[in-house]
Amino acid sequence: MTFAERLADPGWRLTALLFLGMILSVAALRLAESTRLRRKYPRAGVVRTSYLVTYYGLESQPAGPLRSLGAVVLLKDGLHFRARVGGFELSIPAAAILNIGLSNTHRGRTLRQYVVAIRFRTSEGQGETAAFRFAQPGRWLTALRETLLPGRA
Repeated sequence: MTFAERLADPGWRLTALLFLGMILSVAALRLAESTRLRRKYPRAGVVRTSYLVTYYGLESQPAGPLRSLGAVVLLKDGLHFRARVGGFELSIPAAAILNIGLSNTHRGRTLRQYVVAIRFRTSEGQGETAAFRFAQPGRWLTALRETLLPGRA
């Protein structure tokens, strides 16, 4: 079947249009998130950004690991996560961070991959851990430690 014959096939055209629609919707979501983050945080304060991060929740939350996709912004003075769906946001100031490391367990369950675990103190003084899966965990781990734990990394 030649390319011209495939173009004439309605099933192939529908599949191609659906695929193109998915790509365009993901691009539109990323553009909207990027614009929102640029408005919220001045470029001078942003060290690194990732739009495809999985957040596994806080250690103190009940039940097993939660999985929420969103964007993470590493700032010179902290870390900010915003979920793509639901609008959940988590900000962790650098001064509150106790430790940053890799882990394959979170919320009492073994995960299938390593996540970046950030141990910090809440505003109430309680110890808490948040876990994130990044596309490049080694690079993010280094950037997080160098930015948020200078002299302690």
